[in-house]
Amino acid sequence: MLHGRLACVAAAVALAGPVHAQGVTPGPLAAEGYKLPGGFEPVLHLRTYYFDQESLAGVPSEAWALGGWAGVRSPWWGDLLQLGLVGYTSQKLYGPEDKGGTRLLTPTQGSITVLGEAYAALRVADQTFTAYRQLINRPFINPNDSRMVPHTFEAYTLGGAAGALSYTGGYITKVKVRDTDEFRWMSEVAGAGSADHKGVVYAGLTWRFGKSGVVRIDEQYTPDVFNSFYADIRYPLELGGGDELVLGAQAYPQSSVGDERIGSFSSWGYGLRALLARGPFELQLAWTQTGKERATLNPYGTHPSYLNLMQVAFNTAGEKAWGLGGSIAFDTLGAPGLSASLLHASGGSRRDHATGAPLADRQETNIQADYRFAKGTPLEGLRATLRYSWLQQDGAAQTGTQLRAYLNYDVRF
Repeated sequence: MLHGRLACVAAAVALAGPVHAQGVTPGPLAAEGYKLPGGFEPVLHLRTYYFDQESLAGVPSEAWALGGWAGVRSPWWGDLLQLGLVGYTSQKLYGPEDKGGTRLLTPTQGSITVLGEAYAALRVADQTFTAYRQLINRPFINPNDSRMVPHTFEAYTLGGAAGALSYTGGYITKVKVRDTDEFRWMSEVAGAGSADHKGVVYAGLTWRFGKSGVVRIDEQYTPDVFNSFYADIRYPLELGGGDELVLGAQAYPQSSVGDERIGSFSSWGYGLRALLARGPFELQLAWTQTGKERATLNPYGTHPSYLNLMQVAFNTAGEKAWGLGGSIAFDTLGAPGLSASLLHASGGSRRDHATGAPLADRQETNIQADYRFAKGTPLEGLRATLRYSWLQQDGAAQTGTQLRAYLNYDVRF
């Protein structure tokens, strides 16, 4: 479903920029770059995004938005206190009322404007305590920055590091998800109902070893709702000649707790992955499996599964899935800044967790192309991305398609 509107999207794509910088976090200011009076560091990120989808049932969703975020971060006053403020916006350029659900805008295709970050950070003995609206980035609690504005959280967190080991944890009261300007209690977002006002207690450890090895362990507990534990490892192996094989494994058991406000369950997921990097090429092979009692839940961010694709995460109850893909960076092939990737995944053995009835097998294919403008050029910080996806399911009315075309521009001061 490219429509003739893609020409307009291409023009818009020449407006906005990087997908990875969702706002500001406590930390040292850049040594170089423009500073406002008082030493405040400005941040400005522009984004335009076009989204067009038809579901397996033929239901359309379409919108085009322009926005991004702007804010400031203070210097560390007395090497003790730092403040940060960031406002986010997604302004409707196009969005028929009968084609909602893109999550670029509100469910009714309205624009979004919100003060997403407003924090005070206190640093003592290299430990940083951060209070109120902020970004959090852990496997199941994260910005989920795949549309116009990310998830941000009202929380009280503590983080620090000791050598190769870093840690974070705290209490999160509310989250603002991608398609709203409202902060809601974590238990409500998880499905427990608006009468429950329960937050999430979480803790996470990250250990880095060798050249690029990583071990992560996370725990998140929502009283009377559910508990998640997460662990993964990334283990790199040098093959010689610059080639590298990276092995990965992940596991994430989940279970209801306390009053079980979203039902009684115990489920799990695990995954295995191998990445082979050789020159400009990278190949990957992955396998994931989900417990039979229930799909694994991710109400507070994007799912960390190795096979979380554009349309589905292959995490239905009982689902066994495999994925195969590759990518290429054209920097050494005469087209610096250009990269492309292809990923295909297939899932089966699915079941309805409520009835136990079998569900249809499915498969999804994603393609992506990116272009980053070179450093030192007037358009440094600008990145254009085009993504397309096909989702097929046995017995479905049609193939589900999804197009994402967006520009990110991280403005340099």
